[in-house]
Amino acid sequence: MTEQTVKPITIAISAMGGQGGGVLSNWIRDLAETNGYVAQSTSVPGVAQRTGATIYYLELFSQAAMKEADQEPVLAMTPVPGDVDVLIAAELVEAGRALQRGFVSADRTTLIATTHRSYTVAERQEKGNGLVDGDKIVQIAEQQAKRLIAFDMNQVAIENGSVISSALFGALAASDALPFNKAQFEAAIEAGGVAVASSLAAFNAAYQKGREDKAWEQKQQSVSKEAFASLPAEVASESARELLQRVKDEIPEVCQGLVFEAVKQLVDYQDPEYAHEYLDRLKPLISEDSSEQEYLLSQEVARQLALWMAFQDTIRVAEQKIRADRFEKIRREVKANDAQMVYPVEFLHPRVEEICDSMPKALGQWALNNSFARSCISALFSHGRKLQSAKLSGFLQLYFLASMKSGRRKTLRYFHENNNIEAWLERVQKAASKDYQTAFEIAKCQNLIKGYSDTHARGYENFNAIMAEVDTWLASGQGSLADRVASLNKAALTGEDRKAFEAELAA
Repeated sequence: MTEQTVKPITIAISAMGGQGGGVLSNWIRDLAETNGYVAQSTSVPGVAQRTGATIYYLELFSQAAMKEADQEPVLAMTPVPGDVDVLIAAELVEAGRALQRGFVSADRTTLIATTHRSYTVAERQEKGNGLVDGDKIVQIAEQQAKRLIAFDMNQVAIENGSVISSALFGALAASDALPFNKAQFEAAIEAGGVAVASSLAAFNAAYQKGREDKAWEQKQQSVSKEAFASLPAEVASESARELLQRVKDEIPEVCQGLVFEAVKQLVDYQDPEYAHEYLDRLKPLISEDSSEQEYLLSQEVARQLALWMAFQDTIRVAEQKIRADRFEKIRREVKANDAQMVYPVEFLHPRVEEICDSMPKALGQWALNNSFARSCISALFSHGRKLQSAKLSGFLQLYFLASMKSGRRKTLRYFHENNNIEAWLERVQKAASKDYQTAFEIAKCQNLIKGYSDTHARGYENFNAIMAEVDTWLASGQGSLADRVASLNKAALTGEDRKAFEAELAA
């Protein structure tokens, strides 16, 4: 008997706390033992900067092979790089970690990975975009794995009222990586005796999706012309159809997908006319950009401008908190049944500046500059308030605030944001005529303006400091300021104490 014949089947599972990794490991072990295999399972707990991450490791050895070899197998306790037949990842970055550690081999490993994300502490604490590139992980997985099955298995589980371990088990069955049929997999779930109906539902849904040809491919394409034929409900008015037609006619194809999403968001944020204003602001920049530069500047400005125009004021926050789909999402998350009442508690603690920003321009400016008015407002809102948004009293308060949406253009906050947007766009346009890369870096600086309260104030302070250097360069500078702006932007996104930024500013 050859060495290859008597080698065990090796399976590694990377899962976080609450994902049912132990249950999945038990199902696989029971599946093997019930169908003529010796199975050994071990687990090694670790840390994933989110919740406890555990590596479960199993080795399955055929009893028939044992009998033929007339000897007991020696089974390992932990996975070895280059010696894993099946790698199951219950989160995309966990799949990336497995790839990095060499557990996935092009000549033998079937990689089963969900594409959903549970963000790490390192990703969440970044002031800029600190997210790991999920598409890059999938791309590397396609190159390094013998076979890849990857889709959002967490969503499949949620839709079927189960946890992700059931969907992962279904994808494993679909992969044909183990010598067992679908009925034997289902029998293992039934033998477990816990949440059998929902587990089988998620198992079967994932099995079907795993069987689809290239179910794991992720395609990023610009919005095709057909995508404009069926408009979302929030942009179904005739005015909205006109502005989406403008996207088709005025926006280069490479930018259409991004601008299309921006238009939908801005119609939802304010109204179709506001989205028309967005397109009007983009038009001069796009006309001066070119396909030779792949419209990189236009894409960056389109992204940052949409984010800036949809600034989070108190009106927007109130509107989002009372949306029906939010209440439904909360109910799903707590798994409430139809007979149960769910009362979300909203904690609100607006500053004086945020209250004044929500007032009409003249009144807001007066209140900010009048010490008596400021003290009265401060006394009213000095302590945080808790509202139950699903109860009538709390809902009506938020509804009243959200109803001020039609008057947003008259508020003090809109006045300030609108002036700053216009000044930023003017700088980008002027810079583009001198140095394309500098203009691109100026456009990226909008990512400093985010959040609320002190975070928002610090972001604006850093942004204005960078723009002061840009203005000096525009007035008299030669050459490129791109590296300087990029380094200042990066420093401004490092930490909350501004030390890195101040050091870079003084350099």
